[in-house]
Amino acid sequence: MARRVELSWGLFALLVLAILLALPLGAGPYAIRLAAVIFMWAALAGSWNLLAGYAGAVDLGPVVYHGIGAFGTAALMMRAGLPFLVSVALAGGVAAAIAFVIGTPTLRLRGAYFAIGTLALAESAKQLALAWDRLTGIPLTGGSAGISLPLSAGYLPFYYLMLTVMACVTLTALWLERSKFGYGLRAIGENDRLAEASGVDIHALKRRVYMASALFIAWTGGIEGYWLSYINAAEAFGTAITFQMVVMALLGGLGTPFGPLLGAAFLTLASEFLGTRFVYHYLIGIGLIIVIIPLFMPAGLAGLVRLVRRERPLTA
Repeated sequence: MARRVELSWGLFALLVLAILLALPLGAGPYAIRLAAVIFMWAALAGSWNLLAGYAGAVDLGPVVYHGIGAFGTAALMMRAGLPFLVSVALAGGVAAAIAFVIGTPTLRLRGAYFAIGTLALAESAKQLALAWDRLTGIPLTGGSAGISLPLSAGYLPFYYLMLTVMACVTLTALWLERSKFGYGLRAIGENDRLAEASGVDIHALKRRVYMASALFIAWTGGIEGYWLSYINAAEAFGTAITFQMVVMALLGGLGTPFGPLLGAAFLTLASEFLGTRFVYHYLIGIGLIIVIIPLFMPAGLAGLVRLVRRERPLTA
């Protein structure tokens, strides 16, 4: 029975993927753009979920790698003359390398100390980016004015790029669900001291997943920057991006593969619906949603889906 359920869900996932791949053939520009935005936020929230949801380390500075990905991609395209996809890939590698350097000392912090340390890191990175051109004399971030990139070739390529990154994040989370590496991370999340006493190399495991999270976030930031054709340090390194990552992961279900996708889709669609009907007051509704869902559904939307599946009668 268990294998049959797994097979049915695997086929369902393949069906959904096929529909998403074919969606641009029959949907209008607005629907495709909205779907690309959902994929973008699902990739960001899912990347944050890899560390916080599985290893229990609440990172409040993931936006650092979003900014590195955006400005790194822009610099490689405009200064080095590299193609867009090559620039995104290399910017992600740079972000992962920086995550290794930063994560080696900071991931030894526990609990609130790690959260506060990463939050301070994000604010420091934003101030450095704003002052970079003035301090170094190397034009890179454009200061408070930001930088403009060449106009992109429409929205369709970004739909597939964001879908690809989201799929990579989701597949990584699914792998963590059943791999030895993932079991080690969950042991760390449950009780890191006990896991360490049991022989788990908690620092190495957390650092690896931290680097993977940074890689995916940087890819998303680089793709988004070229899509918008404008990057501003105050926004690319802004805490609002971190806030949305965290809220979407929590609404969807922390520590679940599909929770961030559910949270991203729900909050993006809710914001779009309420924003077009209550222009001046829609944030009140969004705030109520953010409060009510965790209050009545602590496991998030993914927990609600599991509950419905569990209560559904089985058939032969």
